[in-house]
Amino acid sequence: MQLKGTYKEIWQISYPIILGSLAHSINQLIDTAYLGHSSKTALESITLAGIYYFVFVFIAGGLARGAQVIIARHSGENKPELIGKSLDHLIMMASVLSIFLMFFFRYVTPYIIPMVVKSTAIQQAVLEYIFMMNYAVFPVVLGFCFNGFYTGIGKTRIITVATVFMAITNIIFGYIFIFGKMGFAPMGIKGAGIATAIADTVLFLVYLIYFVLSKHYKTYNAFVFKKFQATTIWSITHLSIPIILQNLIGIGSWWYFFLSIEKLGEHELAVSGILKSLFVFIGIPVWSLASTSNTVVSNIIGQNRINDVVPALKKVIALSVGISMGINVIIMLFPHQIFSIFTNDATIIADAIQPFYTLMIALLFFSSAMIMNFGITGTGATFVPTIVEIFCCIFYVAYCYYFIHLRESALYIAWGCEVVYWTTLLLFTSAYWTSGIWRKYIKNVDTPN
Repeated sequence: MQLKGTYKEIWQISYPIILGSLAHSINQLIDTAYLGHSSKTALESITLAGIYYFVFVFIAGGLARGAQVIIARHSGENKPELIGKSLDHLIMMASVLSIFLMFFFRYVTPYIIPMVVKSTAIQQAVLEYIFMMNYAVFPVVLGFCFNGFYTGIGKTRIITVATVFMAITNIIFGYIFIFGKMGFAPMGIKGAGIATAIADTVLFLVYLIYFVLSKHYKTYNAFVFKKFQATTIWSITHLSIPIILQNLIGIGSWWYFFLSIEKLGEHELAVSGILKSLFVFIGIPVWSLASTSNTVVSNIIGQNRINDVVPALKKVIALSVGISMGINVIIMLFPHQIFSIFTNDATIIADAIQPFYTLMIALLFFSSAMIMNFGITGTGATFVPTIVEIFCCIFYVAYCYYFIHLRESALYIAWGCEVVYWTTLLLFTSAYWTSGIWRKYIKNVDTPN
């Protein structure tokens, strides 16, 4: 599928990812909303548990994004057999990674959580959730692989279908297990972990069934698994390692922020957990368009149309900023009504308003900075966003340390770290693209026959 980079193409790739991401984010929203009406400790714990889990699972997300660059490049080159080969190698690498992750969550995590979380009750709740989610590591990781494949070839409608099935599953089983319905005892955060694990498994199964029924394995000569080449593994690894480091540094810094908030108090952590879920929800169109920019840039480079890269990227940015600002305005008009979805605690709702407005300022920069950052990944220069991530996170962590640990500032000031991060990222990525230096770092991502 060779792309031209028009608004129509960008939207056709993006809107299924947006719809799918909306459904996917319902997992977090439902967990937060259910637990907000179930137990304050569970509400405080789900934020730390979810971020900790994905700090490590996003290693697989980094692998998938690296492979997505390769798949999109081969799609632009019209080489379907190399797409299938890349997918096979990605699945093999992700499967091995899954084994290590399951071992880590089961045997190492119980030693880490007590060292970084102050509250004993929150420690126990976090471990309960992670132990349940550990059963879903394999389908979660392979789900990343298929997501990267479908985004890379520009056929993203199945992402919507799969994530809708996942969201419905989580809504039903979350209600049953968290509150104790249909003969089950109330399980709280443990029930949320079970429901989310089942939902993630459903997501993977839908991807797999569609892949087989659509005969993509024939079109792309995939699922062969006959011969694995070190050169192909290296191509994926070479692109993915910087992305993995970027994910670990970025999400790890976010986890540091929430650990810092927990030291301010459990109430502040509960408020911040709601803000985190809302931030993820509002950012869905941006994340989805960013993934699209990755595919579009790599595809156009694969066609050797280098001069068309920046115009296409500008179109993605325009869509991102327009959609994001529209959503932000709507939410700013009805903040109380939206926060009441997550909790019936009037104090938490009231205390969430001021930091929410701080978050809105950060989102002004987020909607364009993220597109440009993912666009750089699409050129194959995955080391550049990693270097940028390191600088951004240094400022981010320094801000957290000064204003949260040393000053113990109000929550709306603490959330100013998001403004610092996204402003810094916007400055770096804007300079990279406008200077033209990106042309010097376009990487060849060929997969050998």
